[in-house]
Order: sequence, then structure tokens, then C-alpha cells
Amino acid sequence: MARLTGTFVEAIKNRHTVITGATRCGKTFLASHILEKLQDEGVHTIFVDPKHDDDYKELGEICHTPMEVYAKLLTKTNRIVFRTNVDADAGDLDKVVRLMMELQRTPGFKRIRRVIAIDEIQTYVGKGKLKAVEMIWTMGAGIGVVGIALTQRLQLLNETCWSQSDNKILFRMDESLKYFKDKGIDHYPKDKLAEDMNEFHFYATNGGGKWKFYDPVPIDKPKSTGPLRMYRW
Repeated sequence: MARLTGTFVEAIKNRHTVITGATRCGKTFLASHILEKLQDEGVHTIFVDPKHDDDYKELGEICHTPMEVYAKLLTKTNRIVFRTNVDADAGDLDKVVRLMMELQRTPGFKRIRRVIAIDEIQTYVGKGKLKAVEMIWTMGAGIGVVGIALTQRLQLLNETCWSQSDNKILFRMDESLKYFKDKGIDHYPKDKLAEDMNEFHFYATNGGGKWKFYDPVPIDKPKSTGPLRMYRW
């Protein structure tokens, strides 16, 4: 069984990623762990948090409006948490992404590497709010911006995210085997991931058709650069 490595994190820094899995299977925890590793490498990160989850407030400076985010981007703040209010303004994420992309093309910002992780991404594509997702996954990589999409089921995931993401991370999901086959992942180890003792393990690829079954990441931030192992959850 494989463990999360620097090479795995490097792949996420350079190419789009999707993370899917049932509630409380560990997908947001894994994403936060990866963002922290990227921050340590100097990557600028934005965590889009529609749930306003205090478990992840340490991922950056908290913003509630697009202009608050833009002000942080202008000062080159490298760690941002954007707590969206989806019901109040369906276009907030679109505004943030548009401003971020425009800034990314501006002298003084072009060399910044950015990763934007969007939790519960179906919230933004299920009500016609598709522009931000399309901009990131179709144009972002060319200007140094890559996305991480998090959702509970493959069926909730925007097709652009899936097709444009080389990195795919699958936790336990309640999907039919036929749906896995339609997605070309009928090798997904559904039975193994469904066991309670393995609920925080995940199945992943960095592209090229090579998939591995991974140990859970540790609860505490690792103190060394050695292999990552989870001793207790």
C-alpha cells in the first residue's frame, strides 16, 4: 500500500485535481493537508469554503466577499479562505476567479503559482454557476492556476473537472458499479474501500492510467519528511 509522497503533492501543484468521497471519509482533511504542504513550498492557495468550517480556518486569512479576497490578492497574501454565501449571491465565486485570472496576467503576479480548492463544488455548478469552474479548469493551468474540486459523488462532478484533471483521488463512494465502468474506472476497489476499517484510505492516480491504493494521511502535521503514516484516527 502506498503513502502520500512529495511527488504526489508536486503533481497536484502542477495539474488539476478532483477528490470525491462520501461525507466524513476524509476528503477535505486530505485537501487541507495537501494545501499546507503546498504553502510550505511557497504556493499561494485559496480554499473556497461554503460550509464555513472552523476546522479549516487555519488554512488562511478568512474573507467573506469578492473584494475582500481581491484586496488580499493585491497584497500577495499567500493563504486565503473564502467563505462564500452561495444563496445570497450566486456570482461571488465567478467574480473572485475572474479577478484572480486578470491579476495573474499582470506584471508582478505572473510568476505566482496558485492552487484554488473548491469544497462541495456541486454547490457552484448545480445552480448554473459554472463560469468559475470552467475558467479554472480550461484556462487556469496556462497562467499558473490549478484547481482542486471536492464533491461527494462522481455524479455531482462537473464533466470538465473530471476530463481536465490528471489527478483523481477517490474515497469510499456509494455509486453503482455501472457508473464506475462508464467513467472508465471499473477497477475502483469498491469492496475494499467500503469496509469500516478502511474508510479513510483512498484510491488515486496522477495520470497515465496508473492507480494506487493509499494509506490515510496522519492526523497531526508530520514533523519529518519521512513516509506519512496514520497511527490512529
